[in-house]
Amino acid sequence: TWSDRWRSRSLQAALLLTPGCCMPPPECSPDGHTVLQNLNRSTAFSSSGLQDLICDHSLTAGWYRFQLHGRPARMPTQCVPVNHCGTQAPVWLSVGEGDFLPGPLGVQQLTACAAWRIAPSGSRDCCMFRIPVTVRNCGGFYVYLLRPTQACMGYCAEGRSRPAEKEPPPRPSVPVISSEASGHTVLLRCSFEVHSNRSMGFVVTWSRLSPEGRKEELKQETTVHTSAVIELDGFNLRLGDKIFCSSSSFFLESADIRGSAVESAEFFAGIRLKPAVTVLSEDAGLHQLLVETSVPVPCPEGSFSSTQSCTLPLEISTNSQGEEVLGPDLSLSSCVLVLSQTPCTDGLCGSGLTHFSAITDFVKDDNRTTQISIKPIISQNFLWNGYSPEPVQVLVRDVPSAYCYAFTDPHMITFDGRYYENYQIGTFVLYKSSFWPLEVHVRQWECGSLVHAASCICGVVARDGGDAVALDMCNGVMGETQPQLRVKSRDPSRNSIRISESYQGRKVTMTFPSGAFVRADVSGWGMSLTLRAPGSDRTHTEGLCGTFDGDPDNDFHSAGGATLENLQAFISEWRLPPGSSLFDLLPSPRSSAEVHRRCICQQTASFCSRHANVRFSGVIPALDVTAKHERRNETQQLRPGRLAQRSQSKGSPFRNSRKRVPASTQRRGGRTRRRVPNSPRQHQRHSSTYFFPEDHEPAAQPETAPAWPTPSGLTQQRAEAQCRHAVTESDPASSCRRLLGEQTLRRAVAMCVSDLQLKDDKSWLRATIPLLENECERRLAEEAGHQEEHQEAADALRCPDRCSGNGQCSETGCVCFPGFGTFDCSAPSGRRRNSTDCRRAERLL
Repeated sequence: TWSDRWRSRSLQAALLLTPGCCMPPPECSPDGHTVLQNLNRSTAFSSSGLQDLICDHSLTAGWYRFQLHGRPARMPTQCVPVNHCGTQAPVWLSVGEGDFLPGPLGVQQLTACAAWRIAPSGSRDCCMFRIPVTVRNCGGFYVYLLRPTQACMGYCAEGRSRPAEKEPPPRPSVPVISSEASGHTVLLRCSFEVHSNRSMGFVVTWSRLSPEGRKEELKQETTVHTSAVIELDGFNLRLGDKIFCSSSSFFLESADIRGSAVESAEFFAGIRLKPAVTVLSEDAGLHQLLVETSVPVPCPEGSFSSTQSCTLPLEISTNSQGEEVLGPDLSLSSCVLVLSQTPCTDGLCGSGLTHFSAITDFVKDDNRTTQISIKPIISQNFLWNGYSPEPVQVLVRDVPSAYCYAFTDPHMITFDGRYYENYQIGTFVLYKSSFWPLEVHVRQWECGSLVHAASCICGVVARDGGDAVALDMCNGVMGETQPQLRVKSRDPSRNSIRISESYQGRKVTMTFPSGAFVRADVSGWGMSLTLRAPGSDRTHTEGLCGTFDGDPDNDFHSAGGATLENLQAFISEWRLPPGSSLFDLLPSPRSSAEVHRRCICQQTASFCSRHANVRFSGVIPALDVTAKHERRNETQQLRPGRLAQRSQSKGSPFRNSRKRVPASTQRRGGRTRRRVPNSPRQHQRHSSTYFFPEDHEPAAQPETAPAWPTPSGLTQQRAEAQCRHAVTESDPASSCRRLLGEQTLRRAVAMCVSDLQLKDDKSWLRATIPLLENECERRLAEEAGHQEEHQEAADALRCPDRCSGNGQCSETGCVCFPGFGTFDCSAPSGRRRNSTDCRRAERLL
């Protein structure tokens, strides 16, 4: 009976505690048994997903004792669920009706059962297999006589139960997810810490964020370790997933009491693009684009080597809003980035670096977004192959540029729109940037007027760092000298200035890395200039073109920045002493702004150049002659423009007007008319320097304004009528009227009237037409998204004077009929041309 068994156990315990009474059996001594202390044998440990299972089929028969965390444990006496105790079929001790565990020093023959489930969806059989077990009570612990199991089964252990805990188990630290490689496999490890003197277990749960933003549980496992792993297999978990893990703890002796779970921060598995800025301006600034991976980089053969540093090439592309019409808005330093492998530390397993900048396009396209993306990766590794990292977006803010004009005698219009006249002669600083190593000097000589002091620009030099380009006709006689294009560079291979010609040399344009440009409209008397300052130069300009800060009232300024009230004092402030200009000196060794190689990286096509960060949407057909000058780096002679050709063909009024006045004649205003030699001025052979007498003339003093009528009898009303007819009825004016506006046309007419009054010569009637051409092209470029509305204006610029009726207009300019040539088909070619000639000309255009 139960009372008899109780009295028997009490007697055995009393005898055991009596000194010298009884000797313990040999299996109870430390040398008489083997201790099994694998923590995975705990009934609280789940074996799901465990690769290294406990299999006691190879266990040596003998006496065994169980321990967990150094504390006594024993075989459980209740059914243990399948996939626990570190095995698939857990073995537990069956104590049925009439059976009992032995008392102190007692021994008992019992039966152990192995739990099993026949099918995944079938019912559980708690005693599918039976194994005889002998149990000895050694007083403070049990030992078991065990034998090998029939198959892969494992004997279970459980700790002694404690009274109910008042305090919950301590919470683990916030888990941290890291990645590690093994062969061709990537594992994610969830690691955490906990501080306790008691034996503890943990429940680790893995989840990921669905595309809808919900957390999906992937796996849950029980472990006695402070970390757990899951495979990034490309099926259940893929690159690009946002992954979480959480951990909760429990005491092994009271597994049913679990603490609250602690979740990790989000772990993004894959590549992330990290631009230094997400909002930038069209200011040519260069910004970093960092590419990082949180997963090991595979080697070319697909493995993850630990002995060599592997790299992975990534193809980068951009896609700008409205790109089909407006073009790309972003350039990169390279279209291919190499991702280099590094040891995984703090969530970083590799990185690469490139740079990006906004394209200065001079189009009024408002603010546009550009997406930077990486094309699908090609790799031998299954996990990486076909992976497309998540793109990023940046916003490019449109920055307006500014224009300065110096036309005919010259009429000056500053960057901020202030108008004034400059009749002085000599060499001047027209435009100097304090943001870029950019400077433009001009030379002005006397021209056109027999009575009044008048001047025209005869040469321009533009410098960018150590490179300079000069377009100069000041070393000869007006009306006879042809302009010469000269590149002066300390290192021609690094020249960053781009040179193009239009209308067979009548227009010469020099473009700089900043987006600034200088355009010269060449004629027999000299040249008119159009300058563009990029938005990055705002508040950073000085010289005769003004300050570019939106305030025309402070355009008259000194070199120190002080505002000047007197016009002549302002002009004299920027006049250069003889021999000190860029006309006389090779550019100083002051280094240029570093010209980075920029790339346009689109999905379908890519290209790289030193000028890819600047896009001028020109309409006037242009020939890029940069390579020719970079290669030869010597003087190139240009043909005179159309205006010069026409005026000279009728007998140059400029040349005649200069010869009609004796050299000693004094003009009003006190300026001596300089002597005009019969041949070009003396200059050193193979040298760009020459004596420019205007530099040695004193500054002109204000004189009485010209009066009507002119010496030839031209009245103001007649001059205005002639100018309105010549200007407003010209092809650029009539075709571009909507773009130009009436104010621009009125200003061009006023310039024309001023020229007629000052020079008293009708050959100046069309001198302001290039201003209308340049303004029309600028406004067409700014309205790039509405080209179809201004097709007539575009045709007028591509094909001046509608090809003079002697040709057909194409996208690339005039295609002349047989017997005619030049850019506007206005001149006979000197021989008959057949259809083959026309087709060849069209291909060349």
